Amino acid sequence: MTSLQLATPAFAKPNQALREIICRDTTTWSVKQFGNKLRAIVLTGSLARDEATFQRIDDKWSARGDAEFFLVVHEGVPLPSDATVLELAKEIEARLRILKIHCHLSLAASHEAYFRKLKPHILAYELMIHGRTIWGDEKILSLIPRFSTSDIPLEDGWRLLCNRMIEFIEAAAETADDVAIVSQKVHYQTIKLLLDMTTSYLLFAGTYATTYRDRADRLKDLSQTAPGDAPFPLKKFAKLITDCTRLKLGEAEQVDDFVSEEPADLWLLAVEYAVQLWRWELGILTGQKRSTTGDAELMKYWMTCQPPTEKIRGWLYVLRKQGWHRSCEEWPRWSRCGLRASPRYWVYAAASELFFRLPLLLQPNDQRRLDLDWDGLRRLLPITTNGDSDNSQSNWHHLASDIAWNYHEFLEGTRA
Repeated sequence: MTSLQLATPAFAKPNQALREIICRDTTTWSVKQFGNKLRAIVLTGSLARDEATFQRIDDKWSARGDAEFFLVVHEGVPLPSDATVLELAKEIEARLRILKIHCHLSLAASHEAYFRKLKPHILAYELMIHGRTIWGDEKILSLIPRFSTSDIPLEDGWRLLCNRMIEFIEAAAETADDVAIVSQKVHYQTIKLLLDMTTSYLLFAGTYATTYRDRADRLKDLSQTAPGDAPFPLKKFAKLITDCTRLKLGEAEQVDDFVSEEPADLWLLAVEYAVQLWRWELGILTGQKRSTTGDAELMKYWMTCQPPTEKIRGWLYVLRKQGWHRSCEEWPRWSRCGLRASPRYWVYAAASELFFRLPLLLQPNDQRRLDLDWDGLRRLLPITTNGDSDNSQSNWHHLASDIAWNYHEFLEGTRA
């Protein structure tokens, strides 16, 4: 299938052909780069589940999300550096663009031990159920220890919610400082946030499913029983998720209830639901009642519940990433932070404070946006990259940028 054929109007369902081309080129250039060092190449994520979203723009196809692959090298062979893997991903992306396919690749190098040591969590379960070996040892995924959805810790659902909140903050900070203007990136992150709110909620409700369609169906079924302890009206939320699922799977062009509304109404509702879900889930995890505990206090209490080994593991990861000698000036501050929580929890703490205020921050000329100690929040983060703030209304953009940088640098790609 050529790129010209993919670009023709007659091609109604391009996802399968696009996946084949992306997998073909990833395999070709990965094998060329690493040769007999490779044991297998594994596809995971939405592309493996046949749920990737592609948008046609003129004669090009653009993937809304990453194509995720594991490059499994033989035991005893040193893993390639992050820089080498990143360079390979960029080369494959450039070659795909020649075929008029714009797709961001996420390549992760690992040994087989990675699969053997996987513990129950959402991404591991989806890899076990939907992962595809596209080249090499077809038995590589059988190394994952078998577990069920009931084995996945509830905290994993809360972490997923926090991750999507951060990605939403990142997108919102890059758009105009006006609630009436919603970029394509913000709209995509809104849909992504809503869909993974469903994932998170269903895990807490004991009925998690691995695909968008199954999640929407289970949420709809659950809404019919009207659980009394739900964080928001389930029937309204289930209808919204059904629409978002159809949009994500290319079966609709918009969310029906928001066709004639202001473009910001959908993301404002998504933020409202996300805040309610964050509070509800953290209340369950901590055993604290939200009615008697504020958001900051709830997060502080959750930090005290974190095992010391998790705190140490997280900060050791930051030390390795930053370099022992280059980061020595940060050690005293990191030591104080490390006594209370891991880097992940500190990033989540700063992100939640900012996320909860987004509706105000994106309202023009609303002075209530200045009621936060921006520098104080930024000092919660392992690393700040924007320098001292100037106490202007644009401070939240700086904070959002720092939160996103720390998230990508220290939280993505690790369970620490």
